[in-house]
Amino acid sequence: MDTDALPAVIVTATVIAGAISDFRGFRLPNILTLPLVLSGLLWHFASGATDGLNRSCFGLLIASLPLLPAYAGGGMGAGDVKLMAGIGAWMGAIFALQVLILAGLFGWAVHRHGRTRKLSSFRPAGSQVHPANIEEALQHPQHRSQLLPFGVMIAAGTLILTAIGGPV
Repeated sequence: MDTDALPAVIVTATVIAGAISDFRGFRLPNILTLPLVLSGLLWHFASGATDGLNRSCFGLLIASLPLLPAYAGGGMGAGDVKLMAGIGAWMGAIFALQVLILAGLFGWAVHRHGRTRKLSSFRPAGSQVHPANIEEALQHPQHRSQLLPFGVMIAAGTLILTAIGGPV
């Protein structure tokens, strides 16, 4: 295998596994996301490029920082942030930003077509409780189908960019 293709292969395999996990159970497990982050940093450190580790760290930060407010507000899980950090660590800042844009557009399109609702609109049957975050909404089966597994959107953006050969 061409070593230049290795980052795309690893990221593609990971986002596909992540999309399946997120779609099935609204979880992007650490066993999937943390090795992606660490291996991306190690790969670029070991690749011999003098600025490889710097570019990898920059990609990690650029990929994850835009998601931190959504995570802090309870509207997104930590797995989404770590998955994007891993994509940024392997593929760089430009690729990661384009994945975020595509994922956001896909998420908006799904939301626009009525598949999801804002968390503030959730009310469990027979209850006056309004879930304040994803974790609370996941506790009510009737709301799970209305939540958006953002890992699927991240995977879609990653696969499209990889298929067209990288950043546009």
